[in-house]
Amino acid sequence: MQIKKIATLTSLVLATTLLTGCSFSREIASLDMYSPSDGTMLDVDTLKARNVMIIKGSGNKAMLIGSFVNSGMEPVMASIQTKDASGEDIRVAFEVKASGKFDIGYNGTEGVVFNLDEKPGSLHSIFVSNGSDPIEMLVPVMDGSLAEYRPFVEALN
Repeated sequence: MQIKKIATLTSLVLATTLLTGCSFSREIASLDMYSPSDGTMLDVDTLKARNVMIIKGSGNKAMLIGSFVNSGMEPVMASIQTKDASGEDIRVAFEVKASGKFDIGYNGTEGVVFNLDEKPGSLHSIFVSNGSDPIEMLVPVMDGSLAEYRPFVEALN
């Protein structure tokens, strides 16, 4: 009788474990890195580009915005570059202090304004560098459809 109780209890525990979706081998999706906003992100060693995007106003006027974080113990000379609608190089260099953050277009800083042919919804190529070879980053082109981007569009017009 005792063996029957142990077998029944073991079967119950096994069935409960299997039916509740428990798994020892699944990856946990909530631990995957993702961009929590509409912009994109990129890590270049200790330089981390976060929420980088382009906001497009009327006509061809556009503004590149984003944040750059330095997780290192030394300052980083960073740069971003892209091409405007006429093919001219647009390059901005800036220092990100050790364990610091540098915003472009946020917190009272100006965005990088240039002419752009791409339409909202497309991706535009920019290059991010921490002083070494630039790495390509495809950033979304947004418009003022969402309320949080309207102030940027108004600044362009």
